[in-house]
Amino acid sequence: MPMTKEEKKAYDKKYYIENKEKRKKQNKEYSEANKEILKQNQKKYHIENKDKLKQNQKQYYIDNKEKIIERTNKYNEANKEKIKEKRKEYIKTEICKKNNTISSWIYTHKIKFVDRNEAEFYYNSYINTHRCTWCDKMFKDSKERNLDHCHICSLPRAIICRSCNKQDLVPCVNCLL
Repeated sequence: MPMTKEEKKAYDKKYYIENKEKRKKQNKEYSEANKEILKQNQKKYHIENKDKLKQNQKQYYIDNKEKIIERTNKYNEANKEKIKEKRKEYIKTEICKKNNTISSWIYTHKIKFVDRNEAEFYYNSYINTHRCTWCDKMFKDSKERNLDHCHICSLPRAIICRSCNKQDLVPCVNCLL
């Protein structure tokens, strides 16, 4: 005698529950055996669907904003000391120093860079320069170093000492042309 719809549903549910662990184990084994292929496929998918994924992420944030903020606040409250320690460690890193220096150039001194790569190029020059470009004086410490920029167009020019930086009122070549 054939099963009724309700009996079929109950059977399927029971079968699903009974085999859940077995499927989990099989999926894990498959994932381990095909890790590289799955990684490549995932990367390919992300590249092909970048805009779609970004839109989904924005929509998720819009739909769940309060929940996300609540969860974040709860985490921050529960992990205050851990977060403080991570911040202290981050402040000591070279990445933090670089980001703070570049941000200072952009937001405080209003220096304009074409893109992030140019800013990083000037940062690397700034860190590795030990003499003033204009007067050839050796820098005593990092506070002596300045990233010179044109005060008309805000483009960076050179790494110079503090005394040369105070004297500089000359516009750059671009502004003279």
